[in-house]
Amino acid sequence: MTRPIALVCLGIFVSRLGGFFVLFLTLVLAERGYGTRQITLALIVVASAGVLGAAAAGPVAARLGVRTALLLAGSTTAVCAFACAGLQGFGPTVALAAVVSAGVQAYSPLAQTVVGTSATAERRVAMFAIYRLCLNVGAAVGPVFGALLLSWSPAAVLIGNGLAATVATLLVLPLPRKAPSPVQGPRTAIARARVGRDFAAAAVVLSVASLVYAQQTGVLALAVRQAGYTTDVYGWLLTLNAVLVILVEVPLSRYTARWPRRTPLILGTVCVCAGYAVNLAGISLPVLVVGVLAWTLGEVLMSPVAAAFATEAAPPSQEPVYLSFLSMCQTVGYAVGPAAGVYVYGQNRTLPWLLCAVLLVLSAPALYYLLPRAQRAGQTSDDCQVPCAGLGSVDAGDPLQGRRG
Repeated sequence: MTRPIALVCLGIFVSRLGGFFVLFLTLVLAERGYGTRQITLALIVVASAGVLGAAAAGPVAARLGVRTALLLAGSTTAVCAFACAGLQGFGPTVALAAVVSAGVQAYSPLAQTVVGTSATAERRVAMFAIYRLCLNVGAAVGPVFGALLLSWSPAAVLIGNGLAATVATLLVLPLPRKAPSPVQGPRTAIARARVGRDFAAAAVVLSVASLVYAQQTGVLALAVRQAGYTTDVYGWLLTLNAVLVILVEVPLSRYTARWPRRTPLILGTVCVCAGYAVNLAGISLPVLVVGVLAWTLGEVLMSPVAAAFATEAAPPSQEPVYLSFLSMCQTVGYAVGPAAGVYVYGQNRTLPWLLCAVLLVLSAPALYYLLPRAQRAGQTSDDCQVPCAGLGSVDAGDPLQGRRG
């Protein structure tokens, strides 16, 4: 593991360890005396801001450089979290919370850019697996600290989030950099921020797995409850998923890294969709366990490889743009999935599982066709890897922004 990878892995761990503010936003607003309509509006605004943050990360990095963009995302998150702790009005609270959400979502694709461009081709998937291990451990432990801070006061949650963002920002400072040189203007930066059609289509299809995977926080909870099981059963199912991801993903990446990129991506999408489609057999504890094992296997198969695929599909200097676009598509899937699943479940209780089966049948051949075309567009089969020497702007000649010879 190179020094830049170690720094951003530690940074994403700290960021997600303290990134519990959005999870507790509903309770914070309720403590401040706001009603359900206002809370609903706030959640929509904050979720939309997260999508915009993930989408903006790539163009900003193309313009300013990855290191500068990371510093901007982390410092903005910290400042807004601290400011939100001292403000009580609904408008300022929601506005600052939206910026915090955007900063948290922007941090991840930027950190992934450091991982993808610092790692050699044969170790890229393994490094992304380690990165995701840090992210998942932080995301699993963070809510525990958030609950403890919330029992103290809502302001403590915001201060804790701000402190975590501050530490994550400080970890960016040791990243190597080069002195920036003048850019050619905003139009050039915008042109660089475009993604190829084949990759865009592949990323949209890959987001189907995110949309289906997100059913664990929506329709799955309703199905478990209406099947007569207690909330403890639902909690243990999610715990099983978290434990398996933490234990299995890194060792499995040793093997998936050797496969053609589309193999684990297609298998992962199939497993995620099949893990929910299996509920067509009827909701029972054995079926639920089999389903969790299936969509967990899909997650560990495809998640590290998807980031490696985006890095390799990007032309030189556009890695953050491609990773940002993929992150945006996945964020939209995670945001839309639960609400869409619950709505469809209200129409017919078997319809969500049937739609998952339909998405399986449609997405697998689409990925089989799109993934090789998107990867060929990046011309990555003969990548020339160079040592990491800086994280400055594209125009500075930064190896992390244009590593291919």
